[in-house]
Amino acid sequence: MSEADSSEARTQDRPEADFIRTFPCGGCGAKLSFAPGTRTLKCEFCGTANEIEADDTRVEELPFDTYLKALEGREEMVQAETVKCAKCGAEQTLGDNLFASACTFCSSPIVSKGYAARRIKPKAIVPFQVDHKRAQDEFRRWVKSLWLAPNDLKRYAQSDAGMTGLYLPYWTYDCNTATHYTGERGEDYYTDERVETTDSQGRTSVSTQRRKHTRWSAVSGSVEAFHDDVIVMASHSLPRTMHGAATAWNLKGLVPYQPEFVGGFRAEAYQVGLSEGFPIAKEDIDATVYGLIRRDIGGDQQRVHQVSTQYSNVTFKHVLLPVWISAYRYRDKVFRFLVNGQTGEVSGDSPTSWVKVTMLTIAVVIGIFILLVLFSN
Repeated sequence: MSEADSSEARTQDRPEADFIRTFPCGGCGAKLSFAPGTRTLKCEFCGTANEIEADDTRVEELPFDTYLKALEGREEMVQAETVKCAKCGAEQTLGDNLFASACTFCSSPIVSKGYAARRIKPKAIVPFQVDHKRAQDEFRRWVKSLWLAPNDLKRYAQSDAGMTGLYLPYWTYDCNTATHYTGERGEDYYTDERVETTDSQGRTSVSTQRRKHTRWSAVSGSVEAFHDDVIVMASHSLPRTMHGAATAWNLKGLVPYQPEFVGGFRAEAYQVGLSEGFPIAKEDIDATVYGLIRRDIGGDQQRVHQVSTQYSNVTFKHVLLPVWISAYRYRDKVFRFLVNGQTGEVSGDSPTSWVKVTMLTIAVVIGIFILLVLFSN
């Protein structure tokens, strides 16, 4: 049995019903939801709190090539499907990007049946640390910092905008790189030169100016590095303008996946496949390698002509990371924003006040004019 098959077998030791579960309150029978920033499930009605049992399972790295081979010829995409709520019996459509959500009628967790057949499911998760109230506060602070935004947008931020807690899917990749390069090292040196200048009155003066020159020499060499947890978002749901807050994570907060952490939240299935994600990770890896090459060349300046990199010992993890998302309409246009559910950082789209932009432009022009007048005298 391959390593991928062994890992999959370990996952299948648990019934699929265990991957997403409903946790009824022992006090009133209502559903329990994960309370951000804690390790408890809390009843929204009677306040009963239940501690989530600790799981000391190690979050392990999985072999990239082995899983790629195991996935050959398999279709891992999730399609929209009609699901039936296990609690109230209502039927509803679960979007093709979600594997877990809440019943529209009773808020009980619902899960995609198609997702259960996936070979790769999340093994680790960063549970929500930021609750709904703090997410709203962070959003309001962010809006106040947008000084080119219209004033009525700031008034909107005082209202209780609807926010949805969502776990986004990510890949993290580890690998070793061995890179050979050729380039040039530049050593700066300075000379003093006599310069004659003539002013508007025809008077000539001579001054000494220091000029910088660079002496270039050919170099070649090699650098090696280990790249740990290079992260790639495996979702197409968010526009790139919202990615900022969803790219900065402390992965030391990863814990083994437990269905309790998803209780009360949505969760996305990955839309960027394992093989598609690695070239994206390579962009970050190659940028790191380029920095190492420049440091290895040394000198005052560097030119890099040729780079050849070998990637080895590639491993990965599939993880879920928390965000709060929302959208609002301003003058018939929809703007979306995102709050990082671990750190509270905010990113998103916002309208611009053209009155403020015009006033800023005028102020900049006046400032430049004043500087020109001062320097001309």
